[in-house]
Amino acid sequence: MPHVIRSRFAAPLLAALLAPVPAAFAATLAPRVEVDAYSRADAALARAAKTQFQTPFPGGRIVSEGFEDFATWNSDPADAARGRSDPGQSAVGSFRSYGKAGSGNSKVGDGSKLQVRDDSTMAWGRYDTDLPIDGHWLDSNDNTGIEWTISGIGRFNALSFFVLDAADTGGRFSVSVGDTVFDIAGQSGRTENGNILFVKILLDTLVDDLTVRLGHHRNNDGFGIDGATVALLPAAVPLPAAAPLLAGGLAAFGGLGLAGHRRRRRRSGTVPTAGG
Repeated sequence: MPHVIRSRFAAPLLAALLAPVPAAFAATLAPRVEVDAYSRADAALARAAKTQFQTPFPGGRIVSEGFEDFATWNSDPADAARGRSDPGQSAVGSFRSYGKAGSGNSKVGDGSKLQVRDDSTMAWGRYDTDLPIDGHWLDSNDNTGIEWTISGIGRFNALSFFVLDAADTGGRFSVSVGDTVFDIAGQSGRTENGNILFVKILLDTLVDDLTVRLGHHRNNDGFGIDGATVALLPAAVPLPAAAPLLAGGLAAFGGLGLAGHRRRRRRSGTVPTAGG
């Protein structure tokens, strides 16, 4: 019969090492950002990429927001007062504008707030991307950018979202994860009007609080986001750096315990046989 060495210290130590990382340490997470680029004609391929990324993992959890339940503004003057504010708490956290207010031709109101829109034929190239039919998306309203704060929805280690019409009038478009900044469009010049970027952010540990900023390095270059997703993907979570040390320590602890067990059996006149 195999010998099992149990330690009353193992569970508390493992729990401490694998606990979610506080927001203050988010900048140390070494996030990885992956971006797939599509044209508007390839929107179905972009949605397929999202579906593939969100394939459920055993024990995983996926929460997504398509902004369909938020009030919108459209070109009907009767609706001109609707949706002129940053969305409040959504299924995946809260969104607000940051930086300079927009003053471009596509802005609504004074341009200081984000805009939930559903006018998918707008000439500036933003449109619903998460659904194959007309629906809602969140527009930057021509201001500098969108700040996304994720908290209060449990642990996660992966994010994904569509960015619409990024960097099509010049300037770089960046995603900031904590304190880490990634330029993901516009580095080589203007992009195609109405382009779609499917952005995936993978963290190297679990967190329960994180801030992501999306924006241009120039003002009045509007963009939108859609299909924002927060995910817990267990298969993508490596052990923290200290965990191998803990495993080695437990192995050594177990070895000492087994050696002591054998010494006691020798003193009592019995020696374990192979496999015994």
